Amino acid sequence: MLYKLLTSSRFFIANVLLFIIPIVGLAQNRGKIVGEVYTVDGKPLAYASIKLKGTNYGARVDENGHFDMQAPDGQYVLIVSFANYTIAEQSVQVKATEVLKVPRIIVQSASNQLREVVVSDIQKNKFARRETDDIARMPLSNMENPQAYSVVTKDFMQEIAATDYISALSQVPGAIVTNGVNDNGNGISLREFSNSGTGNSNMVRNGLPIDSRAVSEIFNLEKVEVIKGPSATLFGAQVASYGGVINNVTKRPFESFRGEVNYTTGSFGMNRLTADINAPLNEDRTALGRFNILGMTNDGFQNEGKVTAMGFATSLAFKAGEKTTVRFDADVYNTSKPLVALLRNTYNLSFKDFKEYGMPHDRSLTSNDVATNRTTINIGAEIEHRLSENWTSRTSYLYNNSGDQGSVFMVPMVVDDERIERRYRIFDDYNLNFSVIQQNFNGTYTVGGLENKVLLGLDATMYTDKNLYMVPYFAIYDTVSVKDPFWKPLTRSEIENSRGERSFGDGVDNSKYSVVSAYFSNVTNISDRLFVMLSGRLNRFQQGNRTSYSPGQPIVLNEQGDIEQNAQEPSYSELEGSSQVNFSPKIGLVFQPIKDQVAVFANYMNAFTNVAASQGLSDPGNLDSDVITKRWKPEQANQFEVGAKFDLFNGLLSSTLSFYDIRVKDRLREVIDFVYTQDGAFSSKGLEVDIIANPARGWNLMVGYGYNDNKFVKSEAYSQGLREAWSPKHVANFWTSYKFLDNVVKGLGFGAGMNYTSSALMDFEDDFTIPSYTVFHATAFYDQPKYRVGLKLNNIGNLQYWDVFGRPQKPFECLANLSFKF
Repeated sequence: MLYKLLTSSRFFIANVLLFIIPIVGLAQNRGKIVGEVYTVDGKPLAYASIKLKGTNYGARVDENGHFDMQAPDGQYVLIVSFANYTIAEQSVQVKATEVLKVPRIIVQSASNQLREVVVSDIQKNKFARRETDDIARMPLSNMENPQAYSVVTKDFMQEIAATDYISALSQVPGAIVTNGVNDNGNGISLREFSNSGTGNSNMVRNGLPIDSRAVSEIFNLEKVEVIKGPSATLFGAQVASYGGVINNVTKRPFESFRGEVNYTTGSFGMNRLTADINAPLNEDRTALGRFNILGMTNDGFQNEGKVTAMGFATSLAFKAGEKTTVRFDADVYNTSKPLVALLRNTYNLSFKDFKEYGMPHDRSLTSNDVATNRTTINIGAEIEHRLSENWTSRTSYLYNNSGDQGSVFMVPMVVDDERIERRYRIFDDYNLNFSVIQQNFNGTYTVGGLENKVLLGLDATMYTDKNLYMVPYFAIYDTVSVKDPFWKPLTRSEIENSRGERSFGDGVDNSKYSVVSAYFSNVTNISDRLFVMLSGRLNRFQQGNRTSYSPGQPIVLNEQGDIEQNAQEPSYSELEGSSQVNFSPKIGLVFQPIKDQVAVFANYMNAFTNVAASQGLSDPGNLDSDVITKRWKPEQANQFEVGAKFDLFNGLLSSTLSFYDIRVKDRLREVIDFVYTQDGAFSSKGLEVDIIANPARGWNLMVGYGYNDNKFVKSEAYSQGLREAWSPKHVANFWTSYKFLDNVVKGLGFGAGMNYTSSALMDFEDDFTIPSYTVFHATAFYDQPKYRVGLKLNNIGNLQYWDVFGRPQKPFECLANLSFKF
C-alpha cells in the first residue's frame, strides 16, 4: 500500500526531496552557553530545565547547578523552568565559535520554598499560557502562528472546580460543549461543526487521533488545546470535524518529587477523589514516573442518572542517552451511567419552546438500573532523539480502544403535546479500535539568509469497528405523559422481556480502514516581523471490505393498523473496499506591525472527509438513470481566515480576534431513498474574540465571544437554505478572579463568571426552539503551598435551562474542594 502511494505521487515526493536535501546538508557555526542556576539560599537548583525560547535548543542543570549547551549565532531568551513552570528568563546574545558565560542565575526563593515560586509564577496572567509546540507541531510562538487557538490548563480547571470535560472547556471562546448525541461527555462544536456521532471525530491525544465516541476525562490532562479551523494538513483526515481539533495533552513526568491529592464533594451526591504523584525512579533522575488515579460517584440532579467512574494513568520517561528520551504512557477509564439520547420528533409539539412545554426538569426518562459500562483504553509510546543541533526525531505510537457492551440507549420520541414514547436501542457489542504510528522530523535551517523551521512527517493509521445490535433499532418500551406525577421505572429485566417479544434478532456491521500520509510544514522568517507558512499533506485512504448482516423483520403495523414498514428477509452484504488519494494544503501569513506585541494573520486551511462507497445514479443529472455503487471523491472543507493577535504590556494583555469563512463542497445529497449524488454544499462563517488580561497583580480575567452564521447551500429539500439545527448564533463567556499575594491574607482568592448561549432550533421541520440562557458561577478559595481549600457555586440564579440538544441542565450546585500538595 505504501509503495502504491509513493509511486503514484512521484512528483510530490521528488519536490519534497529537492526541498529536504539542501536543508540536511547545511551546517552552521555554533556558539556555546555555559552558566549556573542557584536558589537564593545558595543551593544549586539541580534538574531544572534550560531552553532557548522558540527553539529546540536546551539543557538540564546538573547536581552542581551547572549547565552548558550550544546554539547558532543570534539573540535569544533563555528560560529556566522547574516542575513544568517557568521560574526565570534572561536575554542572551550567542556569537558563533565563542563561549558565552551567563552570570549566575539566582532564583529568588529558598530551595525548600520553590513550590511557592511556582505558585507565584502562575499568577502572572495564568490564563494566557498559549505557548506550545503541539499546535503547529514545531516550536512556534502564538505571535508567529497564523491560526487562532485556545489553551485550557490544569491550573485553570482547578480554579473553576471543573469535575468533568464539559465544565473544563466551558470558557473556550466560541465553543459549544455538551454531553454529545451519544451521551459520551465530550460533544464539542467548533465553528458550527460538531464531533457528535461516530465518524465526526475532532479529538486527538498528544497529537494522535482517537475516536470522539471514546469518553474523555480530565484527571490525567495537563492541558487541552483547542485549535480552530479545518486542520487535516497537520492532523489528518481522521480528524474530520471542520471546525477544529481538540488536543488532549496528558500529564508527563518531570525531575522532582511532587504530589497532590484532591477531594471534591457537594450537591447531588458528588464525591470525586483524584491523586497525582510524580517521582524520579532512580538517583540520577534518568528514569521518571507520574501516576494519576480517579474515583468518582455522582447521583445526578434528576431522580435517576447516577454516574460512577474509575480511572488510572501512568507515564514513564527514560533518558536512554544524552540525546535520546523514551516515554511510555497508558490510561484506562471506566464509567457507568444510564444513557439518554436527545428528544426526537419535536415537530409533533404545538409549543414554541421547552419553557412552554413544561416537561419535568428534575425527572429522568431512564433509570439507574439500565446503566451502561463504558471503558476507554489508551496505550502510547514515544522515542525522541536529537539528531544534531538542528534536527530532532520523534517517533510516536498510540493504541486507542473504546466501546460499549450490553448498552441500553433510552430514546424519547414526542407523540403529541402530552405523550412521549420511551423507546430503547441496544448495542450488544460496540467496539472501536485506533492504532497510529507517526514519525516526525523537526529542524531549523537557513537559505539565502532566511531562517526556517520545518516539520517533515509520515504516519499510518489502522481503524476497525464492530457493531452488534438489536433489530429493530428502536423498540417501544412504553408511553408516558409529561403531566403524570410518576413514571413507571425502567428495569433491565423488563427491557429484556420486551426485547424477547419485539426483537427480530441481532444485526452486525464490521468495517475497517487504513491511512498512510506524508506531510510537511515550513515557516520562513522573511524578516523578524514577517512569517510565511507553507504546509501540505498527501493522504492515501484505503477502505476495507464492509460487511453487514440483518436478521430481517416481519411486517410492522401502526396503531391504526396501517403498514408502517414492510417485511424484510434476512440479508448479508459485503461492499468491496476502495481507495482515495488526496492532497490537503495550508498557507499562513503573519505580519507584526509591533514586534512580538501586535500580529496580523491570514490563512487558507483545508480538511477533508473520506467518503465510503454507496448507491448513486449512473447519470447524476437524471433521476431515472440506473442505480449503481458509486466510489465518491473526498468531501472538502476550505477556510479563509483573517485576524489579529495582541500580546501587550509585557504579557498582561493577550487577545485574538478572527473572522472566518468555511465552505464545504462535494457533500453527499440524498435524491431518492438511500440513493445519493455528490453536489451538496454548506457554509459557515463568523467571528471570534478571545481576551485574556491581568489588569493588576493577582487579578486575572477572560472574555470570549463567538458569532456564527451557517446554512445549507445545497442539500435535501427539508434543509435547503436553512440554518443547522442545534446551532446558536451567539455564545459568550466571562471569568475573572483575584488572589491576594501578600500579607496575612496571602493565598485568599475569589472568582466569578458567566456563560451565555442564544436560542437554537431543535429540528429543521419545525419552529420548536431551545431557549437562550445565561448562567452565573462564583468561587472562593484559600491556596497555600501545602494545601488548597475551595468553594464553587454553579448556576447561582438556579436557572432552568437546556443544552443545545434539549437535555435538562443542572440547577444550583455547591461544591467544596480540598487539596493536599507535597
